[in-house]
Amino acid sequence: MKLPCLPRMSPWPPPARAAKRKQRGATTLVTVFLYFIFSTLGLGMLYLTEVYLRLSAYKRNVVLLDCASENGVKYGLSHLLNLLSQSASPALLSPEEADELLERTRNQGVEVVEKILGQEIPLRTSQGWERLSWNSTADFTFEKIEEKESYFKAFYTAFILSEGKIKNFKQKRESCLEASLGIIAGHIPITSIPFLKEEKPGPGQEENPLETDGITFTPAKKNLIQPQIMLSEGDLLPRDARSQLQKALKVKFFDPLALPLHILRRALGLEESGAPVPEGVYLIRDDLGLGGIYVQGDLEEMVLAIEEDFQVVSLRNQQGCWVLRFNPRKIKTVFTTPEETQYFDLIPRGIIIVDGEIRSLGGGIIDPSGQALLITDEEIPSILNGVNLTIISPDKITISSHLIHQGMKWIDKVPYLKDSKSQLSLFVTGKDLFGESEREGKIVIDGDAPEELKIQASLTASGEGFSVEGERKSVHILGSIQAAGFSPNKNAINLTCDERLQDDDFYLQDAPQTAKPILFLSFFKPLRWKES
Repeated sequence: MKLPCLPRMSPWPPPARAAKRKQRGATTLVTVFLYFIFSTLGLGMLYLTEVYLRLSAYKRNVVLLDCASENGVKYGLSHLLNLLSQSASPALLSPEEADELLERTRNQGVEVVEKILGQEIPLRTSQGWERLSWNSTADFTFEKIEEKESYFKAFYTAFILSEGKIKNFKQKRESCLEASLGIIAGHIPITSIPFLKEEKPGPGQEENPLETDGITFTPAKKNLIQPQIMLSEGDLLPRDARSQLQKALKVKFFDPLALPLHILRRALGLEESGAPVPEGVYLIRDDLGLGGIYVQGDLEEMVLAIEEDFQVVSLRNQQGCWVLRFNPRKIKTVFTTPEETQYFDLIPRGIIIVDGEIRSLGGGIIDPSGQALLITDEEIPSILNGVNLTIISPDKITISSHLIHQGMKWIDKVPYLKDSKSQLSLFVTGKDLFGESEREGKIVIDGDAPEELKIQASLTASGEGFSVEGERKSVHILGSIQAAGFSPNKNAINLTCDERLQDDDFYLQDAPQTAKPILFLSFFKPLRWKES
């Protein structure tokens, strides 16, 4: 019997060398691959880090260049403002110098700017700090000239150019500030000067005149030349009202002293003779229209008021009361005298000449009977929007209550003029209108006036000056002050410069002018900032 064959079996397992040979090199390959991956990532991160560091350094340098360039503009502006502030006070000119400056300005020259600065232009300055440095140049280009009868206005654009640098850095940064500069020269409207005191400074005033005079200024909003006390010893204040008299009386003359009495009477509508002018109030008129108001003698009271769309001026003396009402929009005028009422389809010139003293001036209301009442306990608008009034006296004007314009708002004792377009000027000459005799020539705040008094007006007092009576008063004035003397008597005066006087001739059309030609820096206003 044949036995079945069984497969031969090894007594021990076969060796695994062949399997191991098949897996040799896989670990190395994985290791090399991972090394390549991580090396690539590492090198990439190092490269990105280097790029980031370079970008950060460049960005830092760009920021530093911006700072350097901006510092150059600020440093150049500070240097220019310092020069302008030193020359902000009026500078006397001879007639020849005024004519020469006018001719050079007509030819678009910059000599008037160099006269203001006291240096040739362009102005160059430089400064540095550590690795930063900056250079600035201030130059001016002519814009336009406005010529008036006795003065001219010159307008220039100022360019303050700056170049910022960093040591060992090739790039540069340039910046530019543009500003507008206004200069007036000649017999200028004196009301355009914010505060002028024509007297020698007393002890201590040279060091701190603000503290001595008890006056504070509200900072200007647009003008970088801030208002300040300007002292003058050059007899700049006008002593006659020739220009205003000619406009109000509608007559021409070279000298008030040479105006014959019979011509004055004819202008007032009186019989031509050599007799003195009777006391009273006269509305000037001729075939061509209405002139201003002329008052012979003292006024006990002048009240300004608004009645609907009419500007009301009430003038009262011992003989009676005269009331002038006029509407600029409808071109209507009503003039009421103690004897009659006259109607005109015309409007008068806004000049009131009082050949005497005004013992009380203020704002008020119109009562049901049509009479004007002076109001002291309320802040009532009394000058109609769009009206330009100039009140002139050789003697004395006493302000008894508020003089506030329609559309003007006082918020926290700060005036806002957005909706107001009117002007009031008070001018006392300190000398006879038609003679050489000295008069008091003073503007006074009454001792019985409100303690918080608000006045919007330009005040020019060429005689004894401006003073405040009473105690513990705070007088807020929006406008300007020019006076031969200034006596607040320990009362507080806050002056806000009316910046409209620098831009619009409407507010200067009947203003008194300086007795001598001067050069005056009107404004310096920034316009725009440019980066290269």
